[in-house]
Amino acid sequence: MRDKQLLHNDSSNSKENPNTGKPDDIDPKKVLNKKSFIEKWEQSPYWFVSGSYKVLHSIWMVVMAVGMFLAWLIALLAT
Repeated sequence: MRDKQLLHNDSSNSKENPNTGKPDDIDPKKVLNKKSFIEKWEQSPYWFVSGSYKVLHSIWMVVMAVGMFLAWLIALLAT
């Protein structure tokens, strides 16, 4: 559903039919090649930007690991 909405809502990716005023040809490769903010941040050519991604990603992984351990420990003690 979301892919169809992206294809229909992206006016820069379509050619308008002069008779109907509706888009005719949509290039799916153009829609699929769009990168998300996270992908752009991770693959940035600037070392500070990609470095900040790696640092924050690492911190987030540690926080998630601690949270999973605490959830496991609470579940273990509750049963």
